[in-house]
Amino acid sequence: MAGTLGPIPLPDAGEKRAGSFTFEADPALARYQWPYFSIAGAQPGPTFLITAGIHAAEYTGIEAAIRLGRSLDPATISGRVVIVPLLNRPGFYERSIYVNPEDGDNMNRVFPGRPDGSWSERFAHHFLTGVISGVDYAIDLHAGDMIEDLEPFVGFRASGKPDVDATAHRMLAAYGAAWAIVSLPGGERSGLLYAAAAALGIPAILAESGRCGLLEEEAVQRHVRGVENILRTVGILAGEPAPVTPPRLLERFDWLRSPYEGIFHCAVKVGEQVAAGQRLGEMVNLVGEPLGEIVAPAAGVVLFLVTSPAIKADGLLMGVGVPE
Repeated sequence: MAGTLGPIPLPDAGEKRAGSFTFEADPALARYQWPYFSIAGAQPGPTFLITAGIHAAEYTGIEAAIRLGRSLDPATISGRVVIVPLLNRPGFYERSIYVNPEDGDNMNRVFPGRPDGSWSERFAHHFLTGVISGVDYAIDLHAGDMIEDLEPFVGFRASGKPDVDATAHRMLAAYGAAWAIVSLPGGERSGLLYAAAAALGIPAILAESGRCGLLEEEAVQRHVRGVENILRTVGILAGEPAPVTPPRLLERFDWLRSPYEGIFHCAVKVGEQVAAGQRLGEMVNLVGEPLGEIVAPAAGVVLFLVTSPAIKADGLLMGVGVPE
């Protein structure tokens, strides 16, 4: 069973490896080393990919991926589990919010990437073609960034392939979040890692747990429990999956942006359900004069808030999930 998944070494059956890899064919990428775990089960089976840290300050996903890599036992695995706990390697020690400091790109908006593009586009190309394309399932772990409060949720991008989408729904249901966003191909958020995987016919989901760049134990444990339950659901990890309440499906994700530059006085909290037209807050200028109110475009649930009150024109304020 030993071999490689792109640049990631794989161990013999019943063994685990941990270390670092790079993309030797690209000199700019080869300046960095990425951490990994690869676990080859005692029994044959499919390959499951766990990624985190595509946004470098979303620490609960990174920590959960590391814990899973250290705790999963090859004796309890059928198939392989490959874990890359930090994708935005250039941004980690810089505490970079949202973007990769190499080029200012959001690495989760550039998939499938380009071999001759920006640093982030080249990474996306090599990671998609060398790693993601060789797996059978994938989950990408996220959290609220340093300036984001967040309500836990899961999501996937419909592929149009019934068997792939049915499996992704099973994965969503097994994680244990209250909310799930099901978006169609060609939605408003392009370039996502898990959407690129779905386009290749790989059941793939996103999971969000944690807030404000904090390493909170409950949020880390939610990711660990959720991933373990998904692994049991698809038959890779031994044991019966725990019964969890299926998430409520959300038809879309409305991202609210400010038409003004100024200070945002927010009037809602994450997890709060809001009505269409409800006042969500107010923008004021730097001497406190009102610029305008922010209202909900549709009824839904507040899934994340930008906690920094300093907002540029067209700056992001919050995301509201809208039910089916």
